[in-house]
Amino acid sequence: MARVPWLPGWLDRWLTVERPVTYWTFWAALLRLVPLLAVPLALAGLAGGQFALRAFAPVPFVFVAATLGYAVRAFDGTGMLVSGMVAGVYGFLLWLTGVGELLLTQPTPLLSVLSVLTFIALLSGFGSSTLHDTPTQGEFTAARRRWEE
Repeated sequence: MARVPWLPGWLDRWLTVERPVTYWTFWAALLRLVPLLAVPLALAGLAGGQFALRAFAPVPFVFVAATLGYAVRAFDGTGMLVSGMVAGVYGFLLWLTGVGELLLTQPTPLLSVLSVLTFIALLSGFGSSTLHDTPTQGEFTAARRRWEE
């Protein structure tokens, strides 16, 4: 991947997805972003616990959407199953604790932003091999053939 000239080298390496890109390295790269979310979460916590909960509860769905998109693109059945299970379990926990109902009955502007980010994450996960600069002409056909075998 090309180096971003305005980023310090250590940050550029930290944000770069390892090659070859696999479902698990993609997850690892996304989870490296969690510390970046800790600062806004802490600031939102200062504004109020309820606000922080409503603001950040849907964030894991953005990560799951990106990995699901990648798994679909790579015809990775295990990855699709893992992403689906993570989303299902997390959604169940939100429902069980009542947070899911709170989010749906009292949506915040941030929820709209996160829904757009989830859609973008799904698309970027689906196009991740293109985004990570490893496109090949027959990649999709080869992945489909491997999946059928």
